[in-house]
Amino acid sequence: MADWIIGIIIAAAVTAVVAKKVKDIKAGKSGCGCGCSGCGGSCPGCVSSEEKTH
Repeated sequence: MADWIIGIIIAAAVTAVVAKKVKDIKAGKSGCGCGCSGCGGSCPGCVSSEEKTH
């Protein structure tokens, strides 16, 4: 029974992390943890946001 509880807790945590990541991507936030000005455009989030501005 404890295995099921631990599994549910881990699944909920993974789901929360993935949901937060998807929300951040849709909001245009970078996935590298820094601003796009600091990464030189190497991050996928920064590349797509730079393409939108050009």
